[in-house]
Amino acid sequence: MNDYNVSFNGIKNMSYCLDSCLDLNDVLIKERWLNIELSGRDLHKFRSAFKRSNLDKKYYTNPIQDNFLNVNTYSIPNEDAIAINNNLLEVTDKTLPMFTELARLTRKILKKDSAKFTFDKNYLNSKKFNTALLMDKELDNLTSAYLHRPDKIKKGAKNINSVIQRIMERYFFQE
Repeated sequence: MNDYNVSFNGIKNMSYCLDSCLDLNDVLIKERWLNIELSGRDLHKFRSAFKRSNLDKKYYTNPIQDNFLNVNTYSIPNEDAIAINNNLLEVTDKTLPMFTELARLTRKILKKDSAKFTFDKNYLNSKKFNTALLMDKELDNLTSAYLHRPDKIKKGAKNINSVIQRIMERYFFQE
């Protein structure tokens, strides 16, 4: 990991995790978590989308650090859901700016050169390194290091972006 790069692009200290299992009816369930620390222009754009979407700060602000964003998706065949900072985000006309912003951020991560991923030394040496991704569980250092790998994060951002697109398509094309 690049722990001395300076991030001017507003996205840094990212991590990603995927969990999949079969339910009692042998239906595949996939749950994904992506954590991003936002700053600069990206933080401004996110907060603007947050405000335009009329989301309640009490429920949608990250409890670890207010400039962290956790995106969690849940997928079963023909159904998807998304949450930000552990709170379900329903797709409505009012929340479309947030969906658009989440899609923009995940596309930006996907296009980012792996060598340009930024992890601050202070972040790597803090409790946030082990708690930022799942928020309610602390991970060990080895697991956390694995979940901060740029290749995993990029693949995860691509998968989360696909979920966002499916949710938006269903919303726009619902009968």
